Amino acid sequence: MMQTYVAEIDGRAVMAFRAKNGLEAQNWLDTAQTVRAELMVLQSEGKPLWDGRMEIIARAATLAEKAAYRRKSVEMSFADEDHNPDDALALLVPVKEATTMTRTS
Repeated sequence: MMQTYVAEIDGRAVMAFRAKNGLEAQNWLDTAQTVRAELMVLQSEGKPLWDGRMEIIARAATLAEKAAYRRKSVEMSFADEDHNPDDALALLVPVKEATTMTRTS
């Protein structure tokens, strides 16, 4: 069963996503090059979400973070009837020129 995790950078929760367990969540964050590149491009408060060097840590999502993930997944299912609810990525911070990101392995 998939669970909701959060990508945390420098103590700040920036993105919620789904994985089977914590190890899979961390491995995905460590290897998902497209997502890592997006985190360097997207900005919040005038700074990139990720500087390309800081560690990105996967942790279990809080109830509020799980709710944010569910809202994004429902929004995506209205836009795409073939949407897999476990493939959404929900940004947890306001970003400049955010794009709709989907999870890719």
